Amino acid sequence: MVDLDLEKFFDRVNHDRLMAKRAERIRDKRMRKLIRLFLTVGVMEGGLVSPVDEGTPQGGPISPLLSNIVLDELDQELERRGHRFVRYADDANIYVRSRRAGERVRHE
Repeated sequence: MVDLDLEKFFDRVNHDRLMAKRAERIRDKRMRKLIRLFLTVGVMEGGLVSPVDEGTPQGGPISPLLSNIVLDELDQELERRGHRFVRYADDANIYVRSRRAGERVRHE
């Protein structure tokens, strides 16, 4: 098994790319606006709110859902390559038959 964890994934989600992917399926402008507000609400540090232009709030109720939307392309690529895998948010397990296969997958 190859254990995959996308380091700093939640900190680096591109808002515009995510919103473009959402616009493909969500026609309701109010829902898209609500998602955008969730993404840009800002972070409070030392009593001051700092704006954010990338990433999703970790621990937020819809962050895993939004990450699954962004990482759908990864799922499609893993399927195209014939891998068996399980992924949730930024963590994935790719199942292989041998250590050698695992090393090959790790370096793809």
